[in-house]
Formats: sequence, C-alpha cells, structure tokens
Amino acid sequence: MLGLSITAIGLRPFEDCLNIFQTLQEPLHLDFLELAIGSQCPVEFDYPNIPLILHNSCLYRKNFRLRLNLLRPKTWQAYADFIANHDVRAVSLHPPRQRDCTKQELEIALLKLEEALNIPVYTEVMPSPEYWCSSEETLVDRALLVDVSHILIWHRGDRALTQQTCLNLLDRAGAIHLSHNSGYADTHDLIPQDIWFTDCIQNWARDRFVTYESLPIAYGKHERLDKLSRRAPLQHNRYDTHKTQSCRALPALGETKV
Repeated sequence: MLGLSITAIGLRPFEDCLNIFQTLQEPLHLDFLELAIGSQCPVEFDYPNIPLILHNSCLYRKNFRLRLNLLRPKTWQAYADFIANHDVRAVSLHPPRQRDCTKQELEIALLKLEEALNIPVYTEVMPSPEYWCSSEETLVDRALLVDVSHILIWHRGDRALTQQTCLNLLDRAGAIHLSHNSGYADTHDLIPQDIWFTDCIQNWARDRFVTYESLPIAYGKHERLDKLSRRAPLQHNRYDTHKTQSCRALPALGETKV
C-alpha cells in the first residue's frame, strides 16, 4: 500500500491536510493516510473512511498530545481505543535511546505492544546514534520501518551506500518512509524526480506500507507550510539524476559507514 504522511503536508489545520490528501490521492495513487507529527491529529475528529497508519505519538485529545511510550504500557491505551474505532492498518514508532533499555527489553516491549494493539508494529531506523536501530548493528529482531532519508544520514549523504543498505534491509521491512535530505540533517526536503528509488515504489508497495514523508518535487506547492514559506529556488544540481542500480536486494555490506 502507498500512503502520505501528515509530516509532508502539515503545519496547517487538519482539515486542510485532509483536503490536500484527497487532492493528491489519485495522482499519487494513495491508499492510506499516515497520522504523524506536523499537524494535530485529534482523536475527536470524524475521520473519513480511509485506511490510516499511526506514526509515533501522533494523536491529540483537546490540544493535548497523547504520548505513545513503548516502555510505559499505561500510554498504550489511548492508541488501542483509537485503533478499535478506526481503520488503522499499522503503527510505527521511534525506538528508545540505548541507555533506556536493553535490546532484549526493547524486543519484548515491541511484542507486547503488538499484542495489545492487535495490528502490526514497525520500529523505525533512526538517524542519531544514541537510539536503538541507528545502525545495522543496533537493529532489533522485529519488523522495521526503513526510513530512506535516515539511512542517507547514516552514510553522510553517500547515495550509493544508502541505496545498498536500504535494499539489504528490504526483507526486514514492513514499512518504508520516503523523503530526502543532504545527508546531514533530517530536513524532509522535496523528493527529486530522478532519485534512485523512484522506480522501486510500486514494487515495494505490493507487500509493504510505503509512505511519502515528504512530497515529490512535482507536488511541491502542497509542501509542509513552514518549508513552503521559506523555500528558496531549487538548485537542481543537488539532486540525483541517475539511477545507479536495480531495485533488487544486494549482497550484504562488508562494513557500514556511520
């Protein structure tokens, strides 16, 4: 399935985000909406009959953010209640810092959360080394949310290594986030037209949840409002202009650059 994240179009009233989603639903072939940080996603809102994914602590009740803390089961109930009353297909979330739990404790908590919510739970690969799942060596033995732009940060903007790592992780990925940056900060830039994963998207979406976490450059007028207001003229020479490899999985890396 292919979807769009509130993160890509947010900092607008939620109703405006929903209108943008509906505008882009046909041209981008969108199947679901990901509720995420960017605009408040109220539990009280009358959501249309479309599949949803919940990303991290995305829900609000009366302007109060409902935290989803993997290590605090008491925070799970609000999300379980929302899921019980809406067409939610999966939850994805950020793993905790490595200092906060062991890998085994994290994997047990993920299993318990998935049992409590009764839908798939995916753990996102992170760009910062203090978190679990911030390198190949710190990944959990659970289904992953592979964020392409986070892996670009792992490799300091090296696009070939980013592509190789992403393809190596496909078998472990239940979900994928699509975005772009320079390799040094998670800036959620518009996605260049000829970036390497363009021809992979439809294939990936056959058996995974693939989410635009920023918009393709052709739809930049709907970009997240803060970025739209300050975006300078695009410099096309920053972007990928060649696809260097096919979309099949590659042999494992001998060494991961972090």
